[in-house]
Amino acid sequence: MQPFIGVTCTADDEGRPSVRDPYIRALFAAGALPVPLPFITTEGEADALLDRLDGLVFTGSDDLDAGLWQEPLHPQAVLMHPARAATELLLARATLRRRTPALGICGGMQTLNVAGGGSLHQHIPDLGHGLEHKDPTFTVRHPVTARAGSRIAALLGESFGVNTEHHQAVHRLADGFLPTAHSPDGLVEAWELPDAPFLMGVQWHPERMLTEGRQVGIFHALAAAAVVRRH
Repeated sequence: MQPFIGVTCTADDEGRPSVRDPYIRALFAAGALPVPLPFITTEGEADALLDRLDGLVFTGSDDLDAGLWQEPLHPQAVLMHPARAATELLLARATLRRRTPALGICGGMQTLNVAGGGSLHQHIPDLGHGLEHKDPTFTVRHPVTARAGSRIAALLGESFGVNTEHHQAVHRLADGFLPTAHSPDGLVEAWELPDAPFLMGVQWHPERMLTEGRQVGIFHALAAAAVVRRH
């Protein structure tokens, strides 16, 4: 049976939720039924949604307020719409609490990390690494090295190329999160929660690499875990 996978939405110019098509196509390609999610305001609403969903995708986004990890906001930060930020954090905290199968992509990876108590580098150029991480063309930009034995290595191998479109990155990982892939400059490119059936974050955009090697396998793995959860 096809699992129902919730997909977090961006906000349009009038503050209404709007889903991006590449996430929908990637989930369809993996045999899942994507469900664009509304903006919510309470923990009860988050739990009600997760009661009905088999898994979630936390999509790419603008930035979270750095006050969440007790830092002043960087001048280069571009905050996501408040309704979206509230929704993402409520869903992320409920997902982590319930160990619902989930995939965090780019900003979604960062949101799950912050929801779990981690922090972010607010502007990668300030680190002085020299590797470009912001390329809006979504072409393969740099290599990634995965930890042997990790879930991401099993899906994609221990070395592979990724696209990149972000100016923030994971700094301190949330408790229990395992870093499983890094870029050449040492930034965390993937993490997983080992005690969950499937809870993974990736810093790149696999939904825009469906014709590149085995990237669609990430969505297949999420869908498979969601089917197990349903039953």
